[in-house]
Amino acid sequence: MSRKVRVATVAQLGTGGPTVEENRERMGELIEQAGAEKPDVICLPETFLELNVEFLELTEVAETVPGTTTDMVSALARKHRCYIICPLTAIHDGKFMNDAVLIDRQGQVVGAYSKIRPVVSSAKFEDLEKGITPGAEAKVFETDFGRIGVQICFDINWDEPWAELKRKGAEIVFWSSAYDGGKHLSIHAWNQHYYVVSAVKSRYARIIDIMGEVLAVTGHRDPIAAHTIDLDVGLFHADFNMVQIPKIRAKYGPDVTIRIWHEEGLFTLETNQDDLSVDDIVSEFLLDPLDAYLRRNEQLQDAWRRGGPIPDLTPKFANRM
Repeated sequence: MSRKVRVATVAQLGTGGPTVEENRERMGELIEQAGAEKPDVICLPETFLELNVEFLELTEVAETVPGTTTDMVSALARKHRCYIICPLTAIHDGKFMNDAVLIDRQGQVVGAYSKIRPVVSSAKFEDLEKGITPGAEAKVFETDFGRIGVQICFDINWDEPWAELKRKGAEIVFWSSAYDGGKHLSIHAWNQHYYVVSAVKSRYARIIDIMGEVLAVTGHRDPIAAHTIDLDVGLFHADFNMVQIPKIRAKYGPDVTIRIWHEEGLFTLETNQDDLSVDDIVSEFLLDPLDAYLRRNEQLQDAWRRGGPIPDLTPKFANRM
């Protein structure tokens, strides 16, 4: 049973300013363009209000939530009936945080993720981004289409929060940033096997699949990218599973899409029928998902390492061998 989600993202292409107000107005125009794609969710770039704006103190650009910018974005979320991830410098009890605020289809604030890894950005080496307080948690948010996580800019350089989001069940991770990220984003998508969607102040915002492949990208000719992804996608190792592929094809033909990654020894499986899910295929053909395969072997490795007892972890697919 496919779980189609239409995602859209925005790149500011390095153009904006010189005022917060002008950046806010321009982002409203970009949201309108992205909204024409009928997305379920739109991601905006990190602190987009501040692009090419000269300021000395965060008090000059920070806002409350709700506030002027989130009110504007909330109205557009209601208009286009989509979620919007709205990053900005926010004030929390006197502290400044680099936030990504999630707004739902009704224009309500669901919550916010605060950047965990702000870095020194000036010659004042005791400050993080002119006074940003780091966040504490890699959060996952429940939406009506699936479970999502958010990371911001320099968070890309620390692997653990990305892994934590996977453990918490994130199916899509949105990365709002000042710069493009490049191959690093595909590496995170590959390592965690979830979708990654970036939105940037610069040029190249990307929509990346669970195998690290770029599905859509912005550029100097178009600041908007949109793509429909399927969250019901299975990932399998070739071991013990490849023998079933001809049988699956024989029964379902074009109703199932199988893509084989020969060098990596993996394949993905998606269904093209509304009444057929990947779990249905797994059960019918006794497939062994990659996560289960790795987890089972880790348990055996640990048991042998400590000298036993050795658990009986015989999988269901053993009956067809």
